[in-house]
Amino acid sequence: MTRTMRAALAPSLLAAAMVTLVACSTPPAPTSRGAVPASASPSAPAGSASPTSTAAEAPAVTLQEAGRVTREILAADDAARAAGAEFYAVDQSRDAQAPITVAAFESTGLRSARYTWGGPALLVPRLRPGRYPYWFAAIVERRDAKGQGRTAVLAFMKQYEAADWRLSFASLLYPGAEPPAVALDEDGYATPLATRDDSIAISPHLMAPLHATIAEEGPKGYAASLIGPGPQTTGYFDEVEKTQPEYKLRGFLYDSLFAATAYPIYALRTTDGGAAILYSLTRTTLRQAKTASAAGLVPVPKDVRWSVGSVVVPSMVRMVETQQYVSQVARRGSPERARIIGFDGAATSVTSR
Repeated sequence: MTRTMRAALAPSLLAAAMVTLVACSTPPAPTSRGAVPASASPSAPAGSASPTSTAAEAPAVTLQEAGRVTREILAADDAARAAGAEFYAVDQSRDAQAPITVAAFESTGLRSARYTWGGPALLVPRLRPGRYPYWFAAIVERRDAKGQGRTAVLAFMKQYEAADWRLSFASLLYPGAEPPAVALDEDGYATPLATRDDSIAISPHLMAPLHATIAEEGPKGYAASLIGPGPQTTGYFDEVEKTQPEYKLRGFLYDSLFAATAYPIYALRTTDGGAAILYSLTRTTLRQAKTASAAGLVPVPKDVRWSVGSVVVPSMVRMVETQQYVSQVARRGSPERARIIGFDGAATSVTSR
């Protein structure tokens, strides 16, 4: 969307955005472990570990800017959801979050779910000015229309100087999971890790493919020695192992494949010398008729019937989910396996015949 189009849309959405911005700004949520609340001064960080002074070089993204960007984008997103303005909501997002946002609107007839947000606790890496892309993360309490709360982990990116900030990543911590204890310096800034950093047990660029491997190979595969069990790791393997024989007896083929994506990977140093890693996967699930008796009866999952328009299809249905994960990885040499602590996603592509 061009800046001219943004300006044209602003008057119609301004009132709703301002109301949401106030709700999003106050009162602040309790400070997440290892994070600085958006209202805090850089001189008053919380949860610092082994602080080192890097004040000689001003960071590319300040805590104040990160707080402002978080509140503004969340307010604009809610205004778009209230107005059913899919194109405006999508324009606030990028990377894996863009197709997920499209699905949120398309699957609900433009009546996407709305949320209220607490005050963001910021995880702002100390980035060098001029070395784009810029990014930062935030931990925010999110409440749905029923008042039920979940802790969201968000990442925002600015691709180049003239670009706008956009929401790149959004996931939800598992119920009861503690936010990652990110190490902060004396000024409240986090340490980013390169995608090929080898000081942790699993380099950030390997986390997604290893996650895909354990989801497909289960507890007996190689990746099980590196990543712990859970609903989105070995649980996926168990699900497929149970479903495939049931479908075969009914004359169907069922298969589910996982893959890393080309979307950005975000990694921050934690207080124990490990890392918190934010990344995406795709899951492609195929249901197909293999016998004459099964033709015309291929079942369509309930959560994508909005796209297909029926309960069954003649031949096959292929569903692609875009998934966003938060993982905690130990320092290099530690015997502790990586843990998945956050997950969210949606079916973002459906084909059938």
